[in-house]
Amino acid sequence: MKDPGLNDPAMREILFETIECRYEAAHEPVRVFEELVIGKSRADAIIVTGDEILGFEIKSDRDSLNRLETQVRNYERFCDYCYIVTGLHYIDRIEEHVPEHWGIYDILKDEEGQLHIELFREALRDPKERPAVKLKNQMNLLWRSELMNIVRRYHIRGYSSRNKHKLRDLIVDTLGRVACKSLTCEALLNRDYSIFDTPAGVQKGES
Repeated sequence: MKDPGLNDPAMREILFETIECRYEAAHEPVRVFEELVIGKSRADAIIVTGDEILGFEIKSDRDSLNRLETQVRNYERFCDYCYIVTGLHYIDRIEEHVPEHWGIYDILKDEEGQLHIELFREALRDPKERPAVKLKNQMNLLWRSELMNIVRRYHIRGYSSRNKHKLRDLIVDTLGRVACKSLTCEALLNRDYSIFDTPAGVQKGES
C-alpha cells in the first residue's frame, strides 16, 4: 500500500512540541494558537512569546500551494517572523514559493515511520516591515475586553464610546509602541477562554 505521506495533525504535533521545548528550555513564556484569523486568512499556528508573534503555515503532502501567495501577505501583516512547514512532497521547491526572509521547517519520516523535524532556514525580519502598522494589526488580535484591561490598568482616559480600533489607537498614542507590543504579547499569553463557558454551553468569543 502506498504511503499517504505526512498529514497536518502529525506535523502540528511535532512542530508544537519542538517550539514549546525550545522556549521552555530557555525559561521563556510561549503559547500556541491554532486557526487564528489574520486578515483574510486563517493561520495554521500563531505562536506568542514574551516579545514576539510568530506565524507558521503548514503545507502537508496532501495540501495545495494555490492559496500560499495570499497567505504569505496576511502572515506578514501580523507576524514578526514567519515560517513555512513542509514535508517531502514540497521540500525541493518550497523556497520558490515564500520570500527569502521566511524560515523553513522540514518534517520527514524515516523508514520506521518516525517523524523528524529540522530547521532548514531561520526566519528574518521582513525588510519592508512597517512597525507601527504591524503593531496595530497585532493589537487587533486582542479582544475588546483585553484592550479595556490595559485601559484600566494604566488609568487611560478618553475611551468612552470608542470602538475597538479607536480604543487600540488611544492605547498606542498614550503608552507608545514598545510598551504596547509587550502588553499585546502579555494579553495573548494570558488569554482565558473559560470566561465564555456558561452552564448552557460555550458562547461565542469576542472579535
